[in-house]
Amino acid sequence: MRPGGSAILGGMRRLVTVLALLAACSDSSEPALSKATSLGCPRPGALPFRLASSGFKKSINKTIASEEPRNKDEASDTLGNPGGKIASIFLPDDQQPSAAPVTYHGIKARTAPDSGLLADQLGGENVSLWSYDPELAAWQPIATTRTGDDGTYDLADTGFVAPNGRPIYAMLDADGSCAVHYDFLLPPGSKVVVTDIDGTLTLSDNELFMQFTDDKYVPVMMASADRLMQAWATKGYPIVYLTARQHLLRPESRGWLADLGFPAGPLITAVGGEQADVYKTLWMKRMIQDFGWQVVAAYGNAVTDITAYANASVPLDRTFIVGPEAGTGGTVAIPNMDFAQHITDFVNAQPANP
Repeated sequence: MRPGGSAILGGMRRLVTVLALLAACSDSSEPALSKATSLGCPRPGALPFRLASSGFKKSINKTIASEEPRNKDEASDTLGNPGGKIASIFLPDDQQPSAAPVTYHGIKARTAPDSGLLADQLGGENVSLWSYDPELAAWQPIATTRTGDDGTYDLADTGFVAPNGRPIYAMLDADGSCAVHYDFLLPPGSKVVVTDIDGTLTLSDNELFMQFTDDKYVPVMMASADRLMQAWATKGYPIVYLTARQHLLRPESRGWLADLGFPAGPLITAVGGEQADVYKTLWMKRMIQDFGWQVVAAYGNAVTDITAYANASVPLDRTFIVGPEAGTGGTVAIPNMDFAQHITDFVNAQPANP
């Protein structure tokens, strides 16, 4: 070896070692991307795409997220006709559906595990919308924005409308958590199934109350309720979930439906303060009169459900009531707090929805 060769060789080895360490550190700063084609909100874990930013912009939000881990995000669903009238579930009661671009509205918020009716908003944080396109086998970034002081965000005129049932994920870039938007645009004449949630899909109204103070509590389902909605969906009928629950309870509601295997569908929630029958009548008329949809079956458990369906001229023989009010006012009774026989006798006999 020529003079000084060993020193040069040693220096090269040290340089290679340093470069390898730097590469390792660089790789470790970016978590590996998952191969997921869907996300389990609100905590999806490893993501299949890179967010443009990370970490909370405001220290107060980092504190809130740490001390109040219960997710209280809200994300809008949009209903209506392709190229025609549409309505966000946040549309004020005194406004009518109209032809307009789809707007994605939501709130990023957190609360304590035992405080389901409260929320602290995360203002000034980055939000991005993403959707997976199975035809392209790729994730699509749709738009980005920042929450206002009240934690709300609005993404209008993005030009993006997802196919019915395809989720649009609203990511909080700070921690990689998410909430789900849906677009459900059906032409006039489309046949749909409408259902209440509390005391209809859940065993009683008390199930929701239990969840208020315990974010780990799973509301008990009415017997065969998941099978009922799956049976309709399998035949091609879209499911519309119409509940008097407030917008504040969207994360609990959407999560419960998804976790128990209910078909994806628009979830219509309330501002709060309205009488349930008035609010539900408003939305039933929007669906039937403004969008021209045909309600082939309407499910409920309360007098307010019966009233709202009647106000919208849903036939009594297509109004199915479970619980103590079953059969009231000439409606069709679902006996024994169980939809199993109804599925066999009625749903299975219905034609497929083309």
